[in-house]
Amino acid sequence: MSLVAVYDALKAANVDDAKATAAVEAIETVREEARLRRIEERIAELQNDITELRADMSAQNAKLRAEIGELRADMRSEIRLLKWMIGFTITFMLANFALTGAILLRLAS
Repeated sequence: MSLVAVYDALKAANVDDAKATAAVEAIETVREEARLRRIEERIAELQNDITELRADMSAQNAKLRAEIGELRADMRSEIRLLKWMIGFTITFMLANFALTGAILLRLAS
């Protein structure tokens, strides 16, 4: 209901101007307080949501850090294995070249 309509209805009921204005202002005050109360409730809900999101993000962050730590450990062990494999391959190849060279020298003499 419009406040102007309330004021007009009060004036039509022969309520004096000061009382009609005071009544309309009281209605407006009640409406504004209710509006502010709804805003405050919504802000409180949003703050709770933010707190929950932060907690969820912290948990996810901890989980990701743990997974990254595991992946680093896995990568280190894989790299260590690859180093051994490359070292063995290089050693085998050098030995193969040395033997091939020795065989070729014997065949040449």
